[in-house]
Amino acid sequence: MKTIGAAMQQTTLQDLHDALQYLDPNCSRDEWVKVGMGIKNEFGDAGFDAFDSWSAGSERYKPSDVKSAWRSIKAGGGTTIKTVFKMAIDNGLTFEREPISPEEQARLNAEFAQRAKEREAQEAEDEAARQRWHGVVADFSRILVDQFTKPVNSNKYLATKKVASFGLSSFKSAVIVIFRPNFTAETVTGGKEIKQFFADLPDKESRDFSFLHFKRGDLVMPLIDINKALWNIQVINEQGTKLFLKHGRKAGLFHFIGKASSCNILAVCEGYATGASIHMATKWPCAVALDAGNLMAVATELKQKLVDKSFIFCADDDANTKGNPGVSMANDAAAAVGGFVAIPDFSAVVDKAA
Repeated sequence: MKTIGAAMQQTTLQDLHDALQYLDPNCSRDEWVKVGMGIKNEFGDAGFDAFDSWSAGSERYKPSDVKSAWRSIKAGGGTTIKTVFKMAIDNGLTFEREPISPEEQARLNAEFAQRAKEREAQEAEDEAARQRWHGVVADFSRILVDQFTKPVNSNKYLATKKVASFGLSSFKSAVIVIFRPNFTAETVTGGKEIKQFFADLPDKESRDFSFLHFKRGDLVMPLIDINKALWNIQVINEQGTKLFLKHGRKAGLFHFIGKASSCNILAVCEGYATGASIHMATKWPCAVALDAGNLMAVATELKQKLVDKSFIFCADDDANTKGNPGVSMANDAAAAVGGFVAIPDFSAVVDKAA
C-alpha cells in the first residue's frame, strides 16, 4: 500500500470516487464541508459532480444546499485532498495502483501540473475579488453610518445587558441592504418599498444576490483598523443577534471603547457587552475583537502602536465547548504580546445554585 503522501502526488477523479465510497455522507456538517473543501482544493469545479454524487447518498441531501456550500468554498483553502483520503483510509481504504507505463505517468504528471496552475490562478482571482469586496463594503459601511443611523444612548439590548453606549449608533428606520454579484451594494428603505421587495423576492435557489433586513433601533457598532479606518459594521438587534455585512473584512478589526491614553492598561475581549462592562467597572480602554478567533490579529495589530500598554485579555470561558476556544485563544494572544489573561469565576454562583 502506498503512503498517503505518495498516493496524493497524482490523484485522479477515479481515485477520489474510490475514496468517497469509504465516507458516510450522513456525517456531521463540519466533516461534510471538509470533504467538499478538500475536493475543490484539488480539482476545482471539475470535482463538483463527485461531491454532489457522494452527497446524494445522505438522508439530508438537497441539491440547493450542495450548490450553495460548493459556491462558498474557495479553491486553495487550508483543507486539501490529503484530508479526504486520510478520512477514507481511517475508514478502511487501501490505496494501491497498478504499475503504469512511463507514458501514463507523464500524462498524470501533466494533468497534476495543469490542476496546480489552475488552482493558483483561481486563488489569485478569489483574492482579488475578496480585496475588491472589502473596499466596496468599507465604502458602504460609511454610507450606512452617515446616512441611516443616529447616535444612541440606550435601547432594549443595552438595558438588558446593563451597559451604556460607547460609540454606537442605531438605525433611524428599517433598511434592507443588498449585495449584488457585480461588486455593488444598495439599500431599500420605506415601508411600502420594503413590503414590495419581499413580495417580489425570488426563491433562494434562483436568487443571485444576498440581503440583510435591519429594523429601526438595531444597534450599529463600527469596526475599525489600527489606523481608525472604518471597514465594516456589526449590527446587534434587540434579541442580541449579531450580523456583519457580507463580503466585508473582519480579521484584525475591532471596536474601541474609551481612550487609549487614559491609562497604561488595555483590555481586549470578544463582545461589546463584555467590553462595555469592563470599561464601566475599571475605566480601562477596551478593544472589542468580536470573537475568539480574532483576538490574535487584533492584539498584534494594537501592540504595534501601543507598545507600552499592558494587555489584559478578558476571556470568554467556553467551558462547555471542546478545547475552550475562548480561554485557549486568549492565552495564545496573550503569549504573543506579553499580556495577561483574566477568566470569569462563576464557582460561587454555581455553588449557590446547587
